[in-house]
Amino acid sequence: MVSGHRIDCTGNHGKQSLRQAICNSCNPAFIQVGQKIGSSTFYRYFDAFGFFDQTGIAASGESSRSIFWDLDDVGSMEIATMSFGQRFKITPLQMITAVCSVANNGILMKPRIVKEIKNTDTGAITTIDPVEVRQVISKETAATVMDMLESVVTDGTGKYAKVKGYSIAGKTGTSEPDYNNPDEGYTASFVAISPTENPEIVLLITLYDPNGSKGVHGSNVAAPVASQILAEVLPYMQIPSDSNNSSSTNTTTLVDVTNKTVAEAKKILQNAGFICSTSGDSSDIVTEQFPVKGSSLIKNSIVKLYTEKENTRVSKQVPNLIGKNLSQVKTILKDLNLNYIVSGSGIVISQDPIENTSVEEGTVIKITLGS
Repeated sequence: MVSGHRIDCTGNHGKQSLRQAICNSCNPAFIQVGQKIGSSTFYRYFDAFGFFDQTGIAASGESSRSIFWDLDDVGSMEIATMSFGQRFKITPLQMITAVCSVANNGILMKPRIVKEIKNTDTGAITTIDPVEVRQVISKETAATVMDMLESVVTDGTGKYAKVKGYSIAGKTGTSEPDYNNPDEGYTASFVAISPTENPEIVLLITLYDPNGSKGVHGSNVAAPVASQILAEVLPYMQIPSDSNNSSSTNTTTLVDVTNKTVAEAKKILQNAGFICSTSGDSSDIVTEQFPVKGSSLIKNSIVKLYTEKENTRVSKQVPNLIGKNLSQVKTILKDLNLNYIVSGSGIVISQDPIENTSVEEGTVIKITLGS
């Protein structure tokens, strides 16, 4: 209930984690997040992601501005509807540029149309260099969001955007018509990022006033279009699929960060591509780490840090992964703060440790894939 108005969701989800809320595209959950963030911080991030400005792309005709309420006019209902993406307008170019920043470790870039210009008479090449605008969110936050967006496709409303052999992250969108212009109809959309580990493409599908038999929701009408396009574009770009890759992940050797401060250890691990988990203060000295130094870990693996004051271990039960695909494995183990390494392609045919084994958070589960 917001200002006397009831705002529902399309399903009855009960209690949800943030990941589950994003997978279910749950409006009431987004409203709660928006209420906690507040309008000032919300607008600060709108600005940081470039929603108040032209992107500056080298083409004529870019829309001069987006449409938002003035910050002073944002009340409880406005913050609620903005939280799930309605009652304001941005351009598709602004949207895809913002999403690219999430795929690009949190760095917003000025979009380019042309990479280079070649003079066919002289052979001279003029390169149009990339232009970095700003760091919008941290690299660690971008990785977390990417991981949640991958769950949208593996387990949520974006399931029809799947492409066999490829990892896809994405988000569905369904917007009601402006109450001042009801004839505009709904807007259904889907944005996709692929591959999820080292993204090469961001694709935005926007369908205005869809009238087909599949309804008006982005999950049913826009996500399948994205799947069809990516199924042709990804192979054309010579991006290898999981089915053609004998080893789906590359590993990095974990360094020793014991005897360093928590702040120093975090910086080292994050620069190496790992996610650091600890309850210790920044100035505390790391006494133990798990996994231990020398362990082979993939990007975005979790490393637990312990100090003399904060050294409580948490045990987890290893789930049954047999028959799951790699995307499902990643989602399941991520929620349990467990790591994995993988070999082969296809679905899980063996795992070590086996199901129901009690292990410490951060343990590496060895996964073998096969047909």
